[in-house]
Amino acid sequence: MDLTKEEKIIYRHLHDMFFIAQKRGIPVFSSFLGLNDINTMYRLLKDMDIPENLSGNYVITYGGYEGAQRVMACFLPDSLYGKPGYGDFPIECVKISPVNRKFCDTLTHRDYLGTVMGLGIERNQIGDIIVKKEENGTVTGYIFCCKDKAPLIAGITKAKHTSVHTETVCGTGLLPVQEYKDMQKSVSSLRLDAVTAAAVNISRSSGLLLIKDSNVFLNGRICTENSKNICDGDIISIRGYGKYRIEVSQSVTKKGRYHITVKQYI
Repeated sequence: MDLTKEEKIIYRHLHDMFFIAQKRGIPVFSSFLGLNDINTMYRLLKDMDIPENLSGNYVITYGGYEGAQRVMACFLPDSLYGKPGYGDFPIECVKISPVNRKFCDTLTHRDYLGTVMGLGIERNQIGDIIVKKEENGTVTGYIFCCKDKAPLIAGITKAKHTSVHTETVCGTGLLPVQEYKDMQKSVSSLRLDAVTAAAVNISRSSGLLLIKDSNVFLNGRICTENSKNICDGDIISIRGYGKYRIEVSQSVTKKGRYHITVKQYI
């Protein structure tokens, strides 16, 4: 198994949850998973000979709101295929806002994360942190976390040097406004290696190395198939470079090159 030591630990943990769900006939929830952990989960399902189009019968993921990057996995027994809803996930959202907007720091994602982890909470107990500028000018943090950690986070009274107020809120409708940097590119083909190289302005051979070294994720899964065709709306994440949404134009140049828009996540 070509996994790192850390990935093997995650793999075995997810493997155990999969079989506990099957044996006890109950849904089993993981802690929050990052991009690499999610890929390890899909690797497990593949090793179980579960077809990709049927993976939703065995596991569903959710991070507290639609489009979350850090998510929990819910492993399902045969008797509960698709039945648990998102409301069953043990996730809470804690809103942290400055008490006085005239006398407060401009709090960042790092400030909120540092404050929460300063409580001794491990990173896998925390999901996404959305930092939002409110209409009154203050910067509010929305912390998605494991339900049992919410009371501890709700006890925070200060973030950085700013006195704050906390409350538990419903985060299901909280969609962050995603900003992009648009780049217009042309590629000789829509293969993953060509698009990857164009996205980060490197040679195609360098892009191929990134793919072969398992540094490229296509729609959340590691993809080592450099000839994989990219479709409109596909999302490519590249370790060390960032995350990109690809928009494919229908027009082709006289030399047979494809116009694409690379939308880099900011």
